[in-house]
Amino acid sequence: MWTRAELKQNAKDVLRNNYWMAFAVSLVYSLITGIVSSGSSFVNNSSSSSAPGTSTGLEISPEVLGTLLLIALLGSLIGLVLSFFVFGPMQVGMVRYYMESRNGASSFGQLFYGFKRNYMNTATAMFLTNLFVSLWSLLLIVPGIIKGLAWSQVPYILAENPNLSGARARAISAQMTDGQKWEIFVLQLSFLGWILLGSLLCGIGLFFVEPYVQATYAELYAKLRDRALSEGFATLEELPGALPQA
Repeated sequence: MWTRAELKQNAKDVLRNNYWMAFAVSLVYSLITGIVSSGSSFVNNSSSSSAPGTSTGLEISPEVLGTLLLIALLGSLIGLVLSFFVFGPMQVGMVRYYMESRNGASSFGQLFYGFKRNYMNTATAMFLTNLFVSLWSLLLIVPGIIKGLAWSQVPYILAENPNLSGARARAISAQMTDGQKWEIFVLQLSFLGWILLGSLLCGIGLFFVEPYVQATYAELYAKLRDRALSEGFATLEELPGALPQA
């Protein structure tokens, strides 16, 4: 139904006209999610650092231990809040930009699409999807990977129709990717060389690689969407398209 070479060539064709806008969208997305993640991680890491005097073998007092546990709990809570209110909607907005770019020049503001269209539904659907994948991963690594691939199209589906419930978006995504998971996994692995190359110069090069990766995934979704519509997995009312909009 599709080949990696075809998807990547289509992505290059799209980026030829709007690479720097795509670069700006991916850069801001990475910076925002990275900064808020770092803030949450800092709170968590501070709880695991040794209390004064522990390096000499002294026991941690119950008061200090209680404080560290409270900080760890606070860090976990902050991470959950950010995951719900920020990360999911930001991802939906980012993929919306790349979906629109296939059909013409999209605007930078679409990065925040997930906050402007049925925000709570988008946030809830993305949070639960990521939570379910995490829970599957707790069982075994492989089931988690399989579920991650099965529901990998949920952000794109919500970016196309933020009114769909999370359950329906996951159902459509699972049908879209049925029989395609291995090919999608290999497609993801095919970027490993680019990612390693982009990791040079303290990881700065990754920012330049990311538009190519995301544009290719948008091309993949377009192919899977066509399959869903042609085979009746979803209707045009459910997947109305993603034309550029202000």
